[in-house]
Amino acid sequence: MAFCTIVEFEWDDEAERDRFQSASDAGGAVPDGCLARIVGIDDAGARVVELWRSGEDARAFAERTAAAVAQMPAPSRVAGFEVTSYVVG
Repeated sequence: MAFCTIVEFEWDDEAERDRFQSASDAGGAVPDGCLARIVGIDDAGARVVELWRSGEDARAFAERTAAAVAQMPAPSRVAGFEVTSYVVG
């Protein structure tokens, strides 16, 4: 079953935004098992929404990238859930 993750970041200064942007720009292509990635950045923070083929794919990616994620600002919110509806227009 498809799985969605939502990770939110908040920051008070430009250095944290720059650190996030630098870390999140690496690669560019979605990893194996990721069906879609949406990233939004503004002056106050960022949101990353990812749709995964399965919860296991999301977990495997999180484990593989733990060291790189440690270089980013700490997230203010992390949520994950099984997808019950996915509609694309």
